Amino acid sequence: MVHSWATGVVKETMYKTVNKILEEIEQWRENSSTDDTLTSLTSIETFLEEIYEMKHAILREEEDAATEFPSILKLLIKKIKIAGNNPLTRQWWYDVTITRPPPLPKNEEKYREEILDRLEEGWLEEELTRTMPQLISDLLQENFTSTRNSTSTRMSHATEIIQWIRMEELDKALTNRC
Repeated sequence: MVHSWATGVVKETMYKTVNKILEEIEQWRENSSTDDTLTSLTSIETFLEEIYEMKHAILREEEDAATEFPSILKLLIKKIKIAGNNPLTRQWWYDVTITRPPPLPKNEEKYREEILDRLEEGWLEEELTRTMPQLISDLLQENFTSTRNSTSTRMSHATEIIQWIRMEELDKALTNRC
């Protein structure tokens, strides 16, 4: 799981790496020597590889941390936004749903098949890079929020406020991880 201190280290490392890249680009602009230019470009390439490796390390940690159905769906949104219509993303999704299907509370288990069916249809969309994140967000909203509850099981106003505050805290915690 990504801890706040680890996130701070990653942010600091990313900041330093980006600054190194900018410094190399500035030196590259000032260089007239082909050797110096090649050295600068090689350094920039190395720094970009470090960023790429950090990005993958973060995604691996998020994959390991995503153990509940809603968090896995949110990670799927992120993967699609990053990689687009990548067959590896689809393969990851199938692997997750087959090898470690996350448990749902009994009252929400009935929504699993509906969600999986709608996602399967979403994979067939031509513009899935644009449509899938919205579809998944809609599914999360429809199936994992209190608005789905019927009036007979609706939470009291005070409970809804507490739930909203908890969601705000969760949002802050997730935002601080990035």
